[in-house]
Amino acid sequence: MSNLAANWNQLSMQKKLVLTGVMLATLAAFWMLMNVASRPHMAFLYGGLDPSAAGEILSVLESMDVASDVRGDAIYVPQPKRDEVRMALARQGLPQQGQAGFELLDEMNGFAVTSDMFDATYWRAKEGELARTILATPGVKAARVHIAAPKISSFSRHRREPSASVTITMSRGRMDRQHAVAIRYLVALGVPDLDPEKVAIIDSLNGVILKPGSQNALEEMETSDNDRARKMERALVNMLEAHVGPDNVRVNISLKVDRERETVSERILDPASRVMMARETTEVQQSDSGSGNAVTVASNLPDGDAAAEPSGSKSERSEANQTTRFDISEVNRKREKMPGAIAQVHVAVLINETDPTPRSDEELSALGALVATAIGFDDARGDKVTVKAMSFHQEEVIVEDPVTGGVMAFLQDNLISMLQIFIPAVVVLALAMFVLKPILTQGPAAQSAGQVAAPDIAGAIEPPAANAEAKTPVDALQDLASADTGATATVLTSWLDETEAA
Repeated sequence: MSNLAANWNQLSMQKKLVLTGVMLATLAAFWMLMNVASRPHMAFLYGGLDPSAAGEILSVLESMDVASDVRGDAIYVPQPKRDEVRMALARQGLPQQGQAGFELLDEMNGFAVTSDMFDATYWRAKEGELARTILATPGVKAARVHIAAPKISSFSRHRREPSASVTITMSRGRMDRQHAVAIRYLVALGVPDLDPEKVAIIDSLNGVILKPGSQNALEEMETSDNDRARKMERALVNMLEAHVGPDNVRVNISLKVDRERETVSERILDPASRVMMARETTEVQQSDSGSGNAVTVASNLPDGDAAAEPSGSKSERSEANQTTRFDISEVNRKREKMPGAIAQVHVAVLINETDPTPRSDEELSALGALVATAIGFDDARGDKVTVKAMSFHQEEVIVEDPVTGGVMAFLQDNLISMLQIFIPAVVVLALAMFVLKPILTQGPAAQSAGQVAAPDIAGAIEPPAANAEAKTPVDALQDLASADTGATATVLTSWLDETEAA
């Protein structure tokens, strides 16, 4: 300690300030080293939550005494506690995505709630439950449901129908019309007396998907045609990738759809064919019989023919008539043609040429036949199928072999942590070896000798730097005296002159 104090007193003020700064920098580096070494490795807990849900999770983490780190919209916790924290939050029903549901009704006090308050809470709960159901749809990131339910009054003559609007945020891309229609019917069936046409579906990034009211017929048909074309493209891609491999085929389908609506009525008469319409048959049978004597003179006499037996007569008649009525064959036909029928299909298929040898014409023809069968090819309506094989332009991607197990896996997982510890340690060692040690080991004798010799032998020959560091000041003066005797004699003469003058 005495040597350290002596060396400290021998130092100039500038060197003392430098030494003090170096010591403070060393302490700061040690503090950073210990802080980094003691900091736990943070792991991802939840991300993309609503601000209210994220704040509720942070408050629960504080009550659980768990360290947390917020990075943007993501929450990180220490990796050893991540799974335990997730299970604890799940027991409390967290995180809650979207609006609150029917649990709002459980919090109501039956003695202090009016009918208006109950209706408002009920519709809030209904909106929350519908939003939760919509969030279960794949690809939906956020959803909000708003229901406009008119108040029912016994004295109102006209009852207004309810309406609703749904705002959806997709994780990526645009919601297609098929999913929008499904959500519309989901909301309509969940609200009493709600017409599906009164529900509007809005994409927060791409605008209105389904407008309220009756849909424009032309716009609806165009949307339906695009969805049908995309569906056919996906089916063809899935079929062709089974042969050419994933991401080696591109398909584009252009549909020409008939927009006309036509009603045809026709009446066909066939004079060559007769149809019996009716047949009538009439049969008449008549039979007459009678008896009597002829009136003569003898019949008037007492002994005449009055006592004779009478003579008999009989007549019969039979008649049959048949009437047949024929009519011409007639056909009445009525046919209504609705718009939306496919008038023409054009399909373009591009196959990636991955092999050095080009694909054969037989292979391309076989693929073209498969495509024609899949789309229902009809030559009469002018369908076209084009299949070409060309090389895809792809950027070169350097794929590194994954590290599996061993020392490399350990380095990959802990490289950042090791660098955070290694770099401050190297800085501390460098400061100690190249700054502190030269200052502390420099003796006062060397400083005084250097101060005396510097002004007197400025013109002398300077020795090499390596020898000056290795030899003592006395040995260095002896070497200078033996190397240049003339200069040494001049210096000694000047010293003697100064002594005599003194």
